[in-house]
Amino acid sequence: MDEWERRKLDMIRRGHKNRVEYLESLKEKVLPSQIKRIQQNDKSVKKDLVLAHWMDWDTLYEWSQTLKVNAKGADCILCDKEMPNGMTINDKFVCENCFLKIKNME
Repeated sequence: MDEWERRKLDMIRRGHKNRVEYLESLKEKVLPSQIKRIQQNDKSVKKDLVLAHWMDWDTLYEWSQTLKVNAKGADCILCDKEMPNGMTINDKFVCENCFLKIKNME
């Protein structure tokens, strides 16, 4: 069990389940470029973010280490390749190549 999992379990044990839910929803609120800066330990990014008052830098840094930031694109759910172009359907990324293959099948 890594440090992030321990911290998350500790929050749940102390009755701070809403904090865990906040951290899980934080990925939609933080830009990938900001996540990358957090992973590089750039504390100036904290000025750009609107965070809860209980969020300290160590928690934010550990949270960012659990995320994978795709600089080139997103992982396609069909071919499992990282592609820059595509579309999101029901929160799932489908690359342009797979989409065209499916479209031509009809």
